Amino acid sequence: MTDNVSKIVQSCNLQLVNMWRVAGKLTRQLKVKLVSTLIHFRIDFCSAILNGISAKDRKILQKVQNSATRFIFGQRRRCGVTELRKRDHFLAIKERIDYKICLLTYKSINGLCPEYFSEVLDLRVPKMESMILKDDTDTTKLIPKNERGIRGTTMSAFSVAAPRIWNNLPNYIRTFLSIELFKRRLKTYFFSLAYQLPLPPVPAELLITLDSRNSPQMLLPS
Repeated sequence: MTDNVSKIVQSCNLQLVNMWRVAGKLTRQLKVKLVSTLIHFRIDFCSAILNGISAKDRKILQKVQNSATRFIFGQRRRCGVTELRKRDHFLAIKERIDYKICLLTYKSINGLCPEYFSEVLDLRVPKMESMILKDDTDTTKLIPKNERGIRGTTMSAFSVAAPRIWNNLPNYIRTFLSIELFKRRLKTYFFSLAYQLPLPPVPAELLITLDSRNSPQMLLPS
């Protein structure tokens, strides 16, 4: 994976050098678009395979994003960048990777991507005993690797990483039927994690819906 990260970094740094040459003629809005198109696109492309990279590689990618953020604000190299990323609503590298995996998982579950993605994922089916006791009735979760009995698969594989990250999402995010609403809530969630902000509360209009979905329906004898 180090070779792949090195190629991404090399490509992004080359783009940044060219962008700095015309920085004085660009508005901040145009700089943001350039960073999204030329830098974040390269980082995000097939970013699901970046899951599980070493802390060193992740730090290298983060430095690239930090340099792109400084370009937007015209800041020097040693200037602190966390608050600048926060102002532009940029997710940090770790959260960007998790965001992309969750989005791909959502599309896989809802039939919005090729079948070979959905074939490696299985939604959890609660047992009748759990439904009667109102325990573990969440049908939006995925069966993790240890329950699927998959062996010989690395922890960074999509089939392993997707259930782990997806199941850690709040229930109300996993249940959204609109992909646009899902993406908006998902980014807000990871943005809160990235910058240690209070997690957003569950929307009031969803409380009743979630309660009705998670309540078991018992069949009475006729």
